[in-house]
Amino acid sequence: MSNLDALQARLEIFREAGRNLQLDPLISKEDFARLGVEYQTDEIDKLEQAIEDSPERDNKLIFTGHRGCGKSTLLAELGLRLTDTGRYFVVMYSISDTIERSAVDHVNILFSMALQLLEEAEKRSIWLQPGIKREFYRWFGKHTQTETQVAESEIEVNAEAKTTGGIPILMQLVAQIKSKLKVSSETRKQISIDFARKISELVEKIDELQSHIESATGQKVVVIIDDIDKLDLGVVETIFGKNIQSLLDPNSIVIYTLPIATLREVSITASINTYIKKIYMMEVTKFFSKADVRKPDRIPNPAWMNVFSEILQRRLPQNSIEPDVQTDLILLSGGVLRELIRIADRCCDLVKLELRGQIRRQQWNQPEVKIDRQILSDVETELQIEYARALGQIDFEMLKAIYQEFKPQDTENERFLDLLHGLYVLEYCNAKLWYDLNPIVRDLLVQEGILS
Repeated sequence: MSNLDALQARLEIFREAGRNLQLDPLISKEDFARLGVEYQTDEIDKLEQAIEDSPERDNKLIFTGHRGCGKSTLLAELGLRLTDTGRYFVVMYSISDTIERSAVDHVNILFSMALQLLEEAEKRSIWLQPGIKREFYRWFGKHTQTETQVAESEIEVNAEAKTTGGIPILMQLVAQIKSKLKVSSETRKQISIDFARKISELVEKIDELQSHIESATGQKVVVIIDDIDKLDLGVVETIFGKNIQSLLDPNSIVIYTLPIATLREVSITASINTYIKKIYMMEVTKFFSKADVRKPDRIPNPAWMNVFSEILQRRLPQNSIEPDVQTDLILLSGGVLRELIRIADRCCDLVKLELRGQIRRQQWNQPEVKIDRQILSDVETELQIEYARALGQIDFEMLKAIYQEFKPQDTENERFLDLLHGLYVLEYCNAKLWYDLNPIVRDLLVQEGILS
């Protein structure tokens, strides 16, 4: 292999690593087989038990945790586990894929739930009586101003819709309705107006769909609505602070994800605890205890370091990162999976940039490029600049106080909640709840002379 071929081959290896370091959650069995590691499976066990044992009057679950801590991947694994039992009809979807984030409210959450149930029934070829199916499509079409006559005719004549271009007509219609819900503010506004005072009609449709699906399959319906935790805090507070009762009305087992910052609001937590038996939480990985985290000779938890090392090994080429640099990269994540993946991906970008430069300059005899201390330092500098853009002097003082006291002065302070939501501040839990700075933010404060 020529020197040029060797460099190009190494470049392709890091390009593949970049594809493995995308921030998307693992969803399919193939994803888990290729990239998955065993991580916080006890949380899956707890959720599975809650679903298995849930009575009809107490079958809504709240799942929370920091953004990027791995909730979506964990919920996908839960969905696969429940599906494999053969006892559950699992519908999992992201609210941000269905509705524009700023426009989410309790009404269109419920409307999207009904729509996703219908779509999954079609995908899995669940048989519904033609008259029942026709009424469902007519109802969805009416509330989204979507023409359904062609689909209704096919259902009436053939019991099942024909295909056009290999795609069933009914699936085309569902896609059209979903598109309107996603992009049309007028459609969403009209839906909210239609059901603002008669939410019971919407819940009735969800329950009717659930009943037909469970009757046809012999399975219990479980709906997992992901990414509510990624919405703006004000949106989530309105939904769960003022309209939580509506979200509890459907008969289906439902898991809602919430941002951890929302649960620092006493009024919101009180409202949720009035109706929900327990809030389930996915914690950020703790490499250090609160007692050890400030010690200069601290030693990170070896079990968690091994887990995070395995995550990198699944995604990075062999011998692509210096061992001591890998340790620093892991610690720089603060125990947040998303940060680990993001930092590693940025490092791969700089490696690829260097390799392309060597190829362009025909520098054939250079040392093998890998993720070294300089590359990690450059990536941290990039991320520090990105974090710093949103911070003012008051923020620096608040962050300094949190670093020194391991907690904020006021957990309901709006700016503190923003910093918690944005991963500037991380929440940990050993025997007690405590807070620390994202390591990148901590190092930023050191550079600013705010921390020594």
